[in-house]
Amino acid sequence: MKSSKTIGRLTLVLEGREVGSDLIVTLTGGKAHIGAAALAYLNDETGQPIVSVMTAPGHREDEIAVYGAETICREIKKTVLFAAGIHLDNISKDEIQEIEKTCTDMIQNCLKNLD
Repeated sequence: MKSSKTIGRLTLVLEGREVGSDLIVTLTGGKAHIGAAALAYLNDETGQPIVSVMTAPGHREDEIAVYGAETICREIKKTVLFAAGIHLDNISKDEIQEIEKTCTDMIQNCLKNLD
């Protein structure tokens, strides 16, 4: 699975690959890196996702990583590792809002391509 979307000065790239029965997903844009990673897996008793997140110092991609891991895990009922790293110099508040919305849309759209 791979998709990309250009918004303004930034191209976001969402990629996923299977690791056994699990899934690793990355969402990057600008200067690619890992700013945050979230792991989601299903609770055996409730069937609901449990999510853990780690964020590199000074990075703010944790909400995107948690949303991606939890949303995809809930849909496909598999363990999901979601790493996000987006960097844009001199980013404005409007650009941040547009990026956040586009990331959400890309994650929702990727669900259509997953088993």
